[in-house]
Amino acid sequence: MPALSAWALSAVVISVLLRAWQGDAYWEYSDGVYALTGRLVLHGASLYRDVAAAQPPPVYLAGAGLLGTLGDSVDGLRWGLSAVALVTSLLVLVCVLRLTRSRAAAAVAGALALVTPWALREHAQLVPETFAAPLLLGAALAGSRDDAPLAWLAGALAAAAVAFKLAFVLPAAAVLLAARRRGSALAGFVVAGGVLAPGFLLAYGEPLLDGALRAQRQTGTAGLHYVGGLWAQAGWNLLPLLAGAALAWPARRAVTDRDLLRSLAAVALGSLLLLLTLFKRGSYLTVMVAIEPLLLCLAAAGVVAAVRSRAAGALALAGAAAALWALQVGSLLAAPADPRLFTRPLAASGPGWTLSPSAVGRTVAAARACPPGAALDGPPYLAFAAGRRIAGDQPDRFIVEHAPVLARFRAAAARERPRCP
Repeated sequence: MPALSAWALSAVVISVLLRAWQGDAYWEYSDGVYALTGRLVLHGASLYRDVAAAQPPPVYLAGAGLLGTLGDSVDGLRWGLSAVALVTSLLVLVCVLRLTRSRAAAAVAGALALVTPWALREHAQLVPETFAAPLLLGAALAGSRDDAPLAWLAGALAAAAVAFKLAFVLPAAAVLLAARRRGSALAGFVVAGGVLAPGFLLAYGEPLLDGALRAQRQTGTAGLHYVGGLWAQAGWNLLPLLAGAALAWPARRAVTDRDLLRSLAAVALGSLLLLLTLFKRGSYLTVMVAIEPLLLCLAAAGVVAAVRSRAAGALALAGAAAALWALQVGSLLAAPADPRLFTRPLAASGPGWTLSPSAVGRTVAAARACPPGAALDGPPYLAFAAGRRIAGDQPDRFIVEHAPVLARFRAAAARERPRCP
């Protein structure tokens, strides 16, 4: 199909351009934690016993798998995660095609899924949300069909999302509630969860509970002022998608697949509840990566309905939303160190990159010049990029410093000598 070919070409070109734009810049602290932990797993370390880990195993195993398959490097990791983003992009295309029966709109929406504000900011980062995004979108899509095997698949995909991060039980519950065949969806969730959870416990035992459950509870909560700032940033970046999605509701009779519309809306609402988890200390707006594709499908349906109806008010709202989106994304692309229009109004600073590719290159060169065997005393991403150890072989400094149950890992890191500054 010409539309599918156009999407494939544009998605590949966008992915290549984004890889060149991103380079080896340091964006996300958690990305470095998961990447360096994945490398340790690849080389034989045991999760939760040898190395502290604050999430269930899949994100670390996925990282280890990508590094082992595509090369133990930043480049190998980024290209592998770009492929995951392409899966999300394709699922957006399928959803929009079913909602609108417009091949052109579906191809455009699929390509735009790669450059929603936080998909761009978190492009090809090794975080649970990168994998949860296609899992939740696929679950919403499968659950909307009046077909028992597909409903079972929807439940299994929802369970897989929870396996990447326990907080995804919120949108997973929405998948089950919105499914056309709730019983089959619930059965799929229970069976998949019944395989994954005992399997993880059998493989990792009590230390898994220490890392993924007890340590998370012990990190404490963030203050309302901090969380309010994150909510304001989330609202600012979601505003274009929410405005477009709002157009879909009054035009719902014109949508060609109302069951999918209902399913996507339910899972999107469940995903928005993830913003409440920002009260857990150490959480950040990476949850937006899972929220945006769901809202994008709804927004595309709303914009197509506005164009077809030619209603002046709806077209004006769609145009304003598109303009704001372009300004936010353009700001991040043009000035990733200080993206003023991407950043919420009145904020003192914004979520740009932490270090540019050139700054990372200089830091990595200095780290590689340190004495052999010396552990790097710096962010885990820089240790990963430099191919160096980190103190105590414990990449997740935040969790070991804030969770008493992981005191032995903290002590191992504190004993590490010599260190590379």
